[in-house]
Amino acid sequence: MNYIVLIIGFIFIGITMEVIATSILDFIKFRDPRLKGETYLWMLPVYAVVPFIYICVTSAFVESGWIIKGFIYMTAFYLLELVAGLIIKALVGVSPWNYKNYRFHFKEVICLEYAPVWFIYGVVGEMYFEFLISI
Repeated sequence: MNYIVLIIGFIFIGITMEVIATSILDFIKFRDPRLKGETYLWMLPVYAVVPFIYICVTSAFVESGWIIKGFIYMTAFYLLELVAGLIIKALVGVSPWNYKNYRFHFKEVICLEYAPVWFIYGVVGEMYFEFLISI
């Protein structure tokens, strides 16, 4: 297993998906035809941790179905987002992402509304992980 390929692969897909998602959301919210997306340099180490979540889950839950794995991935991504958000907030005084305007947020760094996103990202991301380890 080539860890460099995994880390770079997940940084690449994470940054790309974030820029695409933020550009689409800005278009929907503000009708901005420029499709301007954004991300933060803080996300590089966060996305670099993601392949290790897949390594753990695919090793420990080999026989589990996609629904069980989806909930495990969702929980792991929430934990990563919480820990990373709180660490960054402690270091620089603010988290790059802020969910204070969401109804079900916790400490402004995670929100329940993203549960379906993390679930789907976990299940689909496992296919991407399998592709990367085949390289």
